[in-house]
Amino acid sequence: MTTQVPYDVAAPPPEPQYSTAPPWATPPAPVAAAEPVTPPAYGGGTPHGQLLVPYPEEMQRAGRAKPPALWPIAPFTFILPLFGLISTVRRAGRARRAHRSAAPYWIAFAVSFAASFILWSIIVAIAVPVLLSVRETAITKTVQENLVKDGQLTTAWNITASAARCEPAGSRTDGLRRYDCLLTLDDGRTGSLSVTADSDGKWTAVTTKK
Repeated sequence: MTTQVPYDVAAPPPEPQYSTAPPWATPPAPVAAAEPVTPPAYGGGTPHGQLLVPYPEEMQRAGRAKPPALWPIAPFTFILPLFGLISTVRRAGRARRAHRSAAPYWIAFAVSFAASFILWSIIVAIAVPVLLSVRETAITKTVQENLVKDGQLTTAWNITASAARCEPAGSRTDGLRRYDCLLTLDDGRTGSLSVTADSDGKWTAVTTKK
């Protein structure tokens, strides 16, 4: 007859396992725990050989060539816009070959061109009147010298002037300008004479209408 074990009675503990190896035997080596294997990452992993830095794209740009300088575009454009354009095309091409943006070079050319246009306009507006004034002063001096030295006064009126002082009496029209001149004659007398003269100082007396 089989006797059933009651449910409230705990099972007896397992019997201890005793080694059957003799005491002088070499104990077996402990089994090392297996290291977890990390699966390879695809698509978003770090490129082979790249440093683990916060911004890896900066390491990729570190090996690129230094871009051409921007500053020479400004003086070249000021001297002559064609020189500035040639310099801009060359520098932008070198920047593209170095995998850099060419936009800063074209922006520098546009700004330099606008600035040089304004500056040259100011220079021309100031310099042209000054140059014309200097030129007219030189022509007036030539007219005075011709009145004294070219002999026309002696031929036309049988007089000789030792000095002449002329003042422009109007603007130059068709290459001619009128002058009112004060003559100092050889005998000490003075007289006035109106003439027209070209840019070479060749004069002609103005006939007074009665």
